[in-house]
Parts: sequence; C-alpha cells; structure tokens
Amino acid sequence: MERSNAMKKKIKNKKTLANILLRNYILTYFAVTILVLLIFTFSLIFGLLLYLNINHLNANSASKMMKDDYKAIDSSEVEKLGGYIEVVDDSNKVVYRKGINPNPKDSYTPYEYYRLLTNTEPSNPEVGISQNYENTPGDTVDINYFKSDKYVYDKAYNYNQRFLLIVGVPENRFLKYIVNDYKLSPGKFIIITLAFDIGILVLVFILLSKATSRNFIKPLKLLTEGASRISKGDYGTRISLKSKNEFGELRDAFNMMAEEIEKERLLKENAEENRKNLILDISHDLKNPLSSIQGYSEYILKNPGLSHAELVNYLEIIRLNSQRANDLIQDLFEYSALVSSDFNLNMKTMDINEFLRKIIASYIPLFEKKHMNYDFQIPERKTYLPFDELQLDRAISNLIINSIKYNPESTDILIKAGPEINHYIIIIQDNGIGIPMELKEDIFHAFVRADTSRALYDNGTGLGLAITKKVIEKHGGTITLESDSNMGTKFTITLPFN
Repeated sequence: MERSNAMKKKIKNKKTLANILLRNYILTYFAVTILVLLIFTFSLIFGLLLYLNINHLNANSASKMMKDDYKAIDSSEVEKLGGYIEVVDDSNKVVYRKGINPNPKDSYTPYEYYRLLTNTEPSNPEVGISQNYENTPGDTVDINYFKSDKYVYDKAYNYNQRFLLIVGVPENRFLKYIVNDYKLSPGKFIIITLAFDIGILVLVFILLSKATSRNFIKPLKLLTEGASRISKGDYGTRISLKSKNEFGELRDAFNMMAEEIEKERLLKENAEENRKNLILDISHDLKNPLSSIQGYSEYILKNPGLSHAELVNYLEIIRLNSQRANDLIQDLFEYSALVSSDFNLNMKTMDINEFLRKIIASYIPLFEKKHMNYDFQIPERKTYLPFDELQLDRAISNLIINSIKYNPESTDILIKAGPEINHYIIIIQDNGIGIPMELKEDIFHAFVRADTSRALYDNGTGLGLAITKKVIEKHGGTITLESDSNMGTKFTITLPFN
C-alpha cells in the first residue's frame, strides 16, 4: 500500500517527457532568438567600427565649424572634399561663400531652401501630394541647380550674429571620406559575417540538442546496463536514477522486477535445497523402520525354533516399524498435497465452537489415561466461520497429540478459543517440557534435524507441525509458538472470518 501511494504521488508530481521537451523547445526558441539579435547587433557594431571612420563623421558639421566671425570659419576639410560653405543673412542673401558651389546663388527663396536642405519637394497638406511652388512675381528658380550631383548638407544658425551657415559636401566624396578603405570589401565582410553567425547558430543547436538528448541517453544507458547485468545472472542489480518523469516510473518498475526476480530465484534455491533435504530426511526416516523390519524378518526366518513369546515380540516390533513407515508416507503425502499450488480446501461455513468441542471430546480419554489436568474454555454461543473440517481437524489434532505424547503425566493443558474483532483465536497451551528457544522457528519446518528436536520427536514423523502450519496458512491464518525448555508450550492460531 505504501509503495502504491508513493508511486501515485510520484506520477502526480512527475515532470513528463512531453513537458521536458516543450520546455526545451521554448528555451531553445528564446535562446536562439536572443542569440540572433546579439549576433546581429555585434556584427553591425563590429562592421561600423571596422569600416566607419568616426573621426571624419563631423567633417560637414555646421555646428562644429560655427564661429561669430564667419570669415574665420575653417572650411579646409570641406574644400578638400570639393564642398563649400555659405553664410546667409536674415534677408536670405548669401553674404559669404568659400569653396566650390556648382550652382552659386546670391539669395534663396524658402522653396529653394527646402529643396536644397531636404532634397525633396514640399507637399501640400490639403491634397497630400507633392507640388511645385509657383513663382511669385520677381522670383526666379534655377531648375538646373537641383539636377547637380547630390550633396550632403548641414546647417546651423548663429543667434549672436543672426546668420545661417550652410555646409555642402558631395555625397560620393563624403561617403568615401568617412568609410575606411580596406581590401576586404563590405560585401565579402557581410558574407564572412553571415557564415560565422550561421556557424555559431549551428554550434548552439548542437549543444542544445545534446543537452536535450541527455534526458534520454543517460536513463536509457542505465536501463540497458541494468538489463544486461540481470541477463548475466546479477539479480541484485538496481538502477539509481534521479527522475520524476516516465523514466522514473520505468526505473521503479525495473527495480521492482529485479527484486521479484531475485525473490523468485531465492525461493527457487530454497525450494531446491528443501527438496534435497526432504529426500535425505525421507531416506533417513524410512531407513530405520525398514532396516528394523528387514532385520527382524530375516532373524525370524533363520530361527524357526523361536518360542511363541519371542515370535510375538519380534512381530510386534515389525508391526510398529511398519506403522511408523506407513505414518511417515501418509504424512509425506498430505504435506506434498498441501504445498502444491493445485491444492484447494473444501471450505464450508460452520459453527467453529461446536467443531472444537467435538475434537476435544475425542481426546478426553487420552488425557485421563495419562492423568493430565485439562481445562477447556469454548464459548457456548455459536460462531460461524468458513473452514475445511477435515484439514483443520488434522491441524489441531497434531497439536493436541504432541502435547499428550511428549509431556509427562499430570501436565496441565488448556484449550481455549473465541472470536475477536476480525478473526478467531484458538490457544492450545501446556506447562510441560517445552521446546528449546533455538527451535522456535524451525519447529514448523518439515523434518527438523537438530539433535534436540530428534530427541523430542523421536517417535514422530517430523511432519506434524509442518502440516499444521500449512493448513492454517491455507485458511489465511497464522500460527505462533511461545515456548522454552521446561517452560511449557503455547500455540496460538488466528483464523480470519472472511
């Protein structure tokens, strides 16, 4: 029951393989997504640092070049690039120019400013499309001015002297100026970077797949090794695996299987050992009476002149030994039947109290013949119990006969019985010679061969108590012994009501 509850608890709290795989897939997705973003970011930064000359980014910065005295503005870097600077006052007139302007003008209209500084057409917010401003009277627009090479413009306004500084640099020259010149072209750099990034992603996928497969490979390897050891006869093999998923259940099932196999092997070995001992014991117990029968029979045949009294005495010895051999064979037959898996009891529900009274009554003459002091405590009220009348009679009779046979005269014997909550108790107790403590467990085995046991039961078959125990167990009950040398014996039988 405890193992079953533990298994249910484990199943309830287990991390299933499906959950583990789902978790790994989600982690892999987020890990790869983050890794791609990091790789892209680092590649972009590295590319910019590699190809972009940061020191030249401000070559056309009007704010950096600005001075209150516009004639003191240093435009040398701009002029080297083929660019120019212009200073425009608040009336939109060009008051100062330095460098080469492909389309120099003396003044600018707002429209020209917009086109110049944005390279786009202004849009009419009412119609949402670009349109050309119509010239107002007196305005002139040089369309060819806007068809020149594209320039990169920057502007800054000087609030102190109230003028606008415009810096223009040809776009193609400006880009070459701010980009470092390497033999490795940007295209090749992009290809190499992509190849490197893909390699990193593949490596990450391999590592993640190995981490995921570890959840399967290690348990499978342990289970395979365990199965291999069991197949080689190592039935003590147990698998130690910390897992709360299906592999944990498989581990528990495997260990339970190995435990059951080991138990079966031990039972088989014990059964084989018992079988060998049984054969030896049978041979030993049959040898004595048969040797005695054979010896006395030969003696009688060789001595025809024996007196009648001698002949009767020898024949009585032959009869007793024949009876002993017959009892042994009969007990052996019954014991073999009881231990067989095909044996079934003939169960009937009867009054157990009346059954016990009949058994006890049949032994009262033997108690009185041996001058034993007996006391019987059997309830008068009927108590119904399912049992096999013939077999239970044999089991209880064995205990009573042993008490009569092996105890001296004037021994006190008590037989009492009665129902309890879920079972029925039968106690057979005496204050006789008792059974040595060391034989307390072995006494229920067939053919106990300790010397003290042989002395104690030297007229018995050695199967009586073994038969009794098997009969009680077949009824689903138990039998226990409390005894020691010269302390009497107390057999307690417990039988279930169901």
